[in-house]
Amino acid sequence: MRLEHAFTKCPGTKKGDPAEYLIDGVNEGQYDHGVVELLSAASAWSYAGLETYTDRLCQMGLEGEVVGVCVRNEAILVDAAAYLYQSADKRLGILTLRGVQQDDIIPWLTDPRSTMTPFPTVGSAHGGLYRSGMALWPTLREFLAALYTGKPLGKRLVELSPKKPGKRPESEVEQIGKKKPQLEALYITGHSTGGSLAGMATAGIHIDPKFAPMRPLVRGLYAYGPAMFADPTLARTLDKLFGEKTYRFMYENDFVTKMPPLAVGRYEHFGRQMVSSNRDGVWVEELRLDRQIRAHLTANVVGAMARWKDAIYLSMSPTMRYAWGDHSPTNYMRISRNAYVGLDHP
Repeated sequence: MRLEHAFTKCPGTKKGDPAEYLIDGVNEGQYDHGVVELLSAASAWSYAGLETYTDRLCQMGLEGEVVGVCVRNEAILVDAAAYLYQSADKRLGILTLRGVQQDDIIPWLTDPRSTMTPFPTVGSAHGGLYRSGMALWPTLREFLAALYTGKPLGKRLVELSPKKPGKRPESEVEQIGKKKPQLEALYITGHSTGGSLAGMATAGIHIDPKFAPMRPLVRGLYAYGPAMFADPTLARTLDKLFGEKTYRFMYENDFVTKMPPLAVGRYEHFGRQMVSSNRDGVWVEELRLDRQIRAHLTANVVGAMARWKDAIYLSMSPTMRYAWGDHSPTNYMRISRNAYVGLDHP
């Protein structure tokens, strides 16, 4: 596991003070166009690494510090990173999860080793996603606790990296609920399998009894093009816990939102599903949940055909039911910058 740290110092780029708006202008579970646009950019730039991700937050007017928790072990299907932003005044937090790199998605989600794994308390989850989430969670849990109590994330990183071998730092989680939190608002986001891991991290906060005081501070989960990770039992449970403040975005024919294939196991989405009205349109809410691709072979054929069509674009070629290029975070950022319809906004 690799821990990283960076500051965002951006004087003169307040842009109407976006941090203040994220804290005071958006209620728990409220759909907000500004939030959708900002988090789509954060999730997209997480693929570029901590320094670039931090620079983009700075350009959006967010000042503070960011810690990164990165873990990768291809042998057991673990590949993920979490970037946690803490505002300079300690009132705002943004958790961005980065999942599997785009070229590896299909084999990773259809690998035989990705069979379902029992999830804590109820149901089951996709094995590879669950292992990645659990590899991040113990350390991420400590940083989330520091975010709640207002301890600087850089200071907590130093504490979690003791110079003396065998010395274990005290858990910051035990401080939750013992004093008034400095954190006032937390947003959670991710693209692709990062969106799936964002859902898993949100589940950790809502299932772990130690984090009960933090749950009302989670303003929303915004997942862009996420793959399914929960079986029907787990999906229904998570929908009851935080489905009303979960927004899943599905652009056009993005087939990753229909993965893993049914042949690997039965999975379901949860939360509120937002779809693009057209390729240059807006996000609109759709009540019917997206369904799985049926077979492992179908997923691989679709991936190969979609890649070929994207590489050799023919304007007269027929529209495909699924498209690889539609999964690009660029599409999610573009639609998120447009206007929206169907949901309230102040």
